[in-house]
Amino acid sequence: MTFGTVCVIGASVAGLLAARALADHARRVVLLERDVLAAGPVGHTSVPQGRHGHFLQPNALEQLEDWFPGFTDDAVARGAVPAPPGHHRLYMNSEPMADWDATLLTASRPFLEQRIRSRVTGIAGVEVRHVVATGLRYRDKAVAGVAHRTPGGPATERVLEADLTVDAMGRGTSLVRWLEQGGFPALPVQWVPVGIGYTTALFRRSPDDLSPTISCALDQFTPGVDGRGLAAVAVYAIEGDLWQVVGMAYGRDREDATVKDLRGLCAGLPDIFRKATAGEPVGGAETYFYTDNRRRRVADLERFPAGLVDIGDAVATSNPIHGIGMASAVKQASVLADFLAGNSDPAGRTADFLRMREAVVDEAWTDG
Repeated sequence: MTFGTVCVIGASVAGLLAARALADHARRVVLLERDVLAAGPVGHTSVPQGRHGHFLQPNALEQLEDWFPGFTDDAVARGAVPAPPGHHRLYMNSEPMADWDATLLTASRPFLEQRIRSRVTGIAGVEVRHVVATGLRYRDKAVAGVAHRTPGGPATERVLEADLTVDAMGRGTSLVRWLEQGGFPALPVQWVPVGIGYTTALFRRSPDDLSPTISCALDQFTPGVDGRGLAAVAVYAIEGDLWQVVGMAYGRDREDATVKDLRGLCAGLPDIFRKATAGEPVGGAETYFYTDNRRRRVADLERFPAGLVDIGDAVATSNPIHGIGMASAVKQASVLADFLAGNSDPAGRTADFLRMREAVVDEAWTDG
């Protein structure tokens, strides 16, 4: 084993995948997670976008199958819906486009994350602790551990000593502040305004549609001259014999939209969208407003502390309309696995990983 103990801060998708990559190279992998993680597919309270549409793209699904053999079959047996070529539809301004020659897997974000978490936590030596990470501890210009405390408990801090630490805290990462507190250069943050609002609702599938021939569809729209207006509508067949319907618009205000509003929107779209909203609604509509893309770059690799890497949304976020967030997290974790396998001193050469990872982030950032 390369490491004794490694620490991953954050047990959402990116953190779980980093833990899987690390598990092959460490005796112990400890994930520190501030949210209470229910046994079932319940979303993180700190991940509001988790209530909206997600799916696994082909390359991401292939990597998950490599790490977790039988992942797809297990997910489908529990209700996820496969979407092979011919089972999805793409439209531009409601005009049909060429079908995507790919197999997708559609399910809710909490479902997909829970299935990944069950596989990761089943690996010997991997554990999740419900604590709040409060800072980093340094030794000889390297990260030597992570301070943490019990949520809602006394302010007393404990320190988990670690040979390698991974920041997977997501969009709200504290890493910039922690580095400055340790006397290290701040990470420059690049902001790109997006301003897209989401409305998502669930509808029951009809009894004759429990194995849908079209299991997901996306209709994208040309924005108005002012950059405002409807961006896209997506429908996904997900677990529980449900349709998840998501309406996205640029420049919309943050007033709550309703199930009725979403149905009215889909009434003027191709048949699959009307079909997806025809059933009984389950609960009300959920809204979310995505303000901007953010990217944190390591400007000075020579002064960045050894023994520390970041991954996932802690590094960069992309416009959710492209659906590449989870795929990017999988790619970054795959790069981490390759880096660990081909390096005799990964803790001392984390700058090499950061360079490798930037190429993956560049792809998502360009597309975002």
